[in-house]
Amino acid sequence: MHTAWIKFDESLPWIEIKGEYATKQQAKKAAEKVLGNAKIKVIRVSKKEKARALVTIKASH
Repeated sequence: MHTAWIKFDESLPWIEIKGEYATKQQAKKAAEKVLGNAKIKVIRVSKKEKARALVTIKASH
């Protein structure tokens, strides 16, 4: 069994994609699908405020 993990950059931890896959190729395809469905939100932050982020990733088979 295989699972997929995503790493955006060194400041963030690895994120596991839900699900187990029979092959490495299936796990990679699931990760690509999650990234393809990613929603991106860009906001303006004043110098006095700090932004907070919550990350939730869900893969569908």
